Amino acid sequence: MNRIKEELPKLRIAFVKQDVYQDLYVVPTSEHDPAAILFSSMGRVGPIGLMADLEADFYIVKEEPEPETQIYRKVVPGLSRYFYLLKTETLDKIPGQEFKRPGSPVPQGRYAVAAENIDWGTYDVVISVNISLPARLVRQYPRTLFAYMIGEANLATHKARFGYDVTLNQMARGIVATGMGEIDFPYTFLRGDTLQRIMYAALGRTPKKQGVFMEINSTRERPVTRVPDHFLPLQNAGQPVHLHRQLIRENLTAIYDAKYFVKMGGRPIRGNSVAEAVSLGTLAIMDSREVTHHELIIPECDVRTMDDVLALIRRCEAEPAYYATLVDRQQATLDDLFFRRPIQSLAAALDAKRNSGSAPYGFWQRLSDRISTLNMKRGWKH
Repeated sequence: MNRIKEELPKLRIAFVKQDVYQDLYVVPTSEHDPAAILFSSMGRVGPIGLMADLEADFYIVKEEPEPETQIYRKVVPGLSRYFYLLKTETLDKIPGQEFKRPGSPVPQGRYAVAAENIDWGTYDVVISVNISLPARLVRQYPRTLFAYMIGEANLATHKARFGYDVTLNQMARGIVATGMGEIDFPYTFLRGDTLQRIMYAALGRTPKKQGVFMEINSTRERPVTRVPDHFLPLQNAGQPVHLHRQLIRENLTAIYDAKYFVKMGGRPIRGNSVAEAVSLGTLAIMDSREVTHHELIIPECDVRTMDDVLALIRRCEAEPAYYATLVDRQQATLDDLFFRRPIQSLAAALDAKRNSGSAPYGFWQRLSDRISTLNMKRGWKH
C-alpha cells in the first residue's frame, strides 16, 4: 500500500469502555500486543488502530453511578438490562446472545479498574465508548481533550454533552474539524493496512487470496451456515464462497485469505465490515447505495447486480495488475478517511481546548444534558 507522505500529529491517547459494554476488547491495560487485543474482542474490530498504530492505552473501567454513565441502558434497551452480567460472565451467557463466540474466555469485569485511580491528565486525548467517565471526573483535567462515541451510530452526534469536549459521530466523510464539538471518527478506526499487518504477524504467513467472502448481512441467517441461492453464481464460476465466522480471529482469517469481499442483497449496512475487508487487503465489491461508508466503494467496485460482480471478478482474474491497483486505491482511501483525517481533527480540537479552554459546565448545561438523556429513546441526535 502506498501511504500518503504526511506527518501526523503525535498524541498520547487513552481508549476507555465500561465493564458493562457488550462489544470490543477484553484484556488488561498492561496488554499492548495489537493481535492479543484484537482477538479478545467480543464482536467487532472497533478502533484497533488506536492501539496498533498510535500506541494508545486501553482501559476497562468499572460502571459508575452517575446518570450520564448509565445511558448505555437506553442505547440497546432490549438487552441492556442484562449487561451487568458482563462483569462476571462472557457475552455468550447473556440471554439472546448464546450464539456469539467472544474472543476472550474471561469476563471483562476481571480487568476493570476504578476510573478515579487513573491520572487522565497524562493523556492528550481520552476517547470513551458511551459515557464511561462521569462529568465530575472529566472536568478535573482541563488540559486533556475528552471525547465520547455512543456505541450505536446516529445517537448523540451533534453536540458534546456531560462536560466532554467532543462527540465522535462514526462518520468518515473526509471532514477535518477545526475545533471542538462534532467530529467525523469511525467506529472501525484503522489504517489502510492495519489488519493486514496484524494478521501477517499473528499467522506468520501471507494471505491465500482465494475465493469470495460473503458479507454477513447479505443473508438473514444467524449464524450463517449455508451459501444463499443468490451467491451460487459465484460458486458456479469457480469462486469458493466463504461464510462469516462467529469467532473474530477465525472471521478475520477468512477475510484475509479471501480475494474478494462481496455484499449483495440483504439489508443496508453501515460499512464497518467493508473497512475491515479493505484493511485486510481484500477487494470490497458492493452497491455503494447500500452502505453508509460509501466512500470506500471506489467506482470500479460499485456494482448493481451479481452479473456486475462476476464481470469485475473475471477482469481481475485476467488482469492481476488491475486487481492490485484497485486494492491499493481502496486502502489509500481507507487510510485517508478512517485514520489520517480523524487524527487531524482530534489534534485541532485539542489545540482549540488548550488555547481557549472548555465552556463552563454549569446548572443549565447539566439540566439540558439530563433532559437529553431522558429523551434518548426517542432518538437522541442533538
